[in-house]
Amino acid sequence: MKILTTPDPFLRKVAKPVIKLDKKVEEYINEIIKTLLSAHDPEGVGLAATQLGIDKRLFVVRLNGKPEVFINPKIIATSEAMLSNVYKKTKGRWLEGCLSIPKLWGFVDRPYWVELEYLTPLNGQLITKKRKFEDMESSYVQHENDHLNGILFTDHILKQGGVILKETKKGLVPLEN
Repeated sequence: MKILTTPDPFLRKVAKPVIKLDKKVEEYINEIIKTLLSAHDPEGVGLAATQLGIDKRLFVVRLNGKPEVFINPKIIATSEAMLSNVYKKTKGRWLEGCLSIPKLWGFVDRPYWVELEYLTPLNGQLITKKRKFEDMESSYVQHENDHLNGILFTDHILKQGGVILKETKKGLVPLEN
């Protein structure tokens, strides 16, 4: 499947919940995983259903090199500490990018950890999981969860007064408005 890129209006859509694990949802999961694993330059860390034009609350993130499926995720707790509190020097901070916004990067100051409650498939059934994600993994799941709500990482950067960087042959340069 083709990954939608900005300014496609579907990327601003709030996705609908998954009601049950059926053949169609399983097909969506397989398509998302296949598309994520085939994304290179840059390599994709996560991919939300909405990035493929699928109106479902579903995303996949590579954790420890393995794709994990998140269905109907809810953030149920967050740290008070933000990434900027933990990584005080800008040199230690990583930049977010997005397969739907090619060649743009920037630091998003997100909660250092989040706890998610979500469904995931196991042996043809949906099971409920609760899990705490810290550091980079916390950013990954927050980034993908944002997609399900029609929010892009650049929205956060602009709201936080940060700098969006554009990838050029000379390296990263600030994007001019």
